Amino acid sequence: MQLFEFTFQAMTTMCRVKLYTTHRDKAEACFLEIKKNTLLLEKKYNFYNKNSYLTQKINQRRGNKVSIDNETYEVLKTVHELSLETKGIFDISVGTLKACYQLDSLVKVQACLEEKKRYTGLDSWYLQDKKLRFKDKRTLLDLGGVIKEYAVDEAIKIAQKHEIPSALVNYGGDIFAYGYKDNNEAFSIGIKNPRNPMENIAIVPLENQALTTSANYERNHKIEGESFSHIIGSSKNIAAIISSTVISDSVLRSGVYSTVFMLEMDIEIPEGMGVLLLDKDFKLHQNLLDS
Repeated sequence: MQLFEFTFQAMTTMCRVKLYTTHRDKAEACFLEIKKNTLLLEKKYNFYNKNSYLTQKINQRRGNKVSIDNETYEVLKTVHELSLETKGIFDISVGTLKACYQLDSLVKVQACLEEKKRYTGLDSWYLQDKKLRFKDKRTLLDLGGVIKEYAVDEAIKIAQKHEIPSALVNYGGDIFAYGYKDNNEAFSIGIKNPRNPMENIAIVPLENQALTTSANYERNHKIEGESFSHIIGSSKNIAAIISSTVISDSVLRSGVYSTVFMLEMDIEIPEGMGVLLLDKDFKLHQNLLDS
C-alpha cells in the first residue's frame, strides 16, 4: 500500500486526510467525496450563516414544530441520546446564549444570560413523529460542537465505501484512525501540552478508534478584561480542567464527552471509553496510560 495525503480548509480548521491504498486514482476519488461532503455539512449547519439549513429551517422557524430531513433527524437523534447520557450537560440549545457574548459589557452579558437561560436545556427541544419540536420559539440550536465531529465519522464511512484499507482523518484534532499504518502498527496520536503546544503530554496508540480533545485555553475571548471560553456552560467545575481527551468508537461521541468533561469532571465514564484529563494544577486524571 501507498500513503496518499490530502489537505483542505473547512469548519475554521485545517482538515487532513491520509489514505493508505494501492492506486492514486482510488485515493483521489475517495478524498474528493470526503471533501465535498464535509463542505456541504459546513454550509448546511453553519450557525452564523443566514442562508444555512440550520438557520433558515430551524433557528428562524415560524412555529415550534419543524419538519426536517433524514440526515438532520439522525444527527439530532444521536445528539439527544448523548445529551441524555450526560444528564443534559452537553446541550446544543446553548446556541440561544451566543448573542449574549457579543455584548460589550459584563452587566449586559449577565442580564442577557439570565433572560435567555430559561429557553435552554435538554427539555427545550425534542424529536417526535419524525419532527423537531421546541417548547419556546426563542430556543436556538448550535451544532458547532457536533458537525465537525460528525463529518469525520462520515469521512471514514466514505473511505470504507471506497474500500480504502486504512485511513487517518484529522479535522483540527478531531481524529479517527481506521485500520493500521502500512507497517501494521497502530497510529500514534500526540496530545498537546497546553503550556507548550509544540510538545506532547502523552502519545497514545489508536486503531479503529476516534479521539478528540477539548481545551479552554484555545479560542477564548474577553469582555471588559474577563476571559470567556468557547465552551459554554454553567458548571462550577469548568475551570478545573484545562484539557480533556476522549477515545471512543466515534468522533461524535468522543467530542460530546470531551466537551462534557470540561464542564463537569465528576461524571461516569462509559465502559470502553478512554479518558485523559489535565487539571489546572497540571495533574493528569486518566485511564489510558500505564501507571
